[in-house]
Amino acid sequence: MFWHVTNLEQDWDVPHGFAVMGARNAELLLMPGQTRTLVWVPQKPGVYPFYCTDFCSALHQEMQGYVRVSPKGSSVALTWNKPAE
Repeated sequence: MFWHVTNLEQDWDVPHGFAVMGARNAELLLMPGQTRTLVWVPQKPGVYPFYCTDFCSALHQEMQGYVRVSPKGSSVALTWNKPAE
């Protein structure tokens, strides 16, 4: 899997970091305007967090998410919690 990450920060001195749990590197460090690529080969199916590793602003903790890795040939549908109606 290829992650192409760009730091779109407007301030010239605010770096961002990017990491995926289970990657074989510590992190990517990106200066404003810079794009870097992380090649990640998950070792097994599962749900892996990704996140910003360099404190950047008050919204730093919002810069995170998850990627789901399913077994090859899997037909398991994506599901999520829906709001109560």
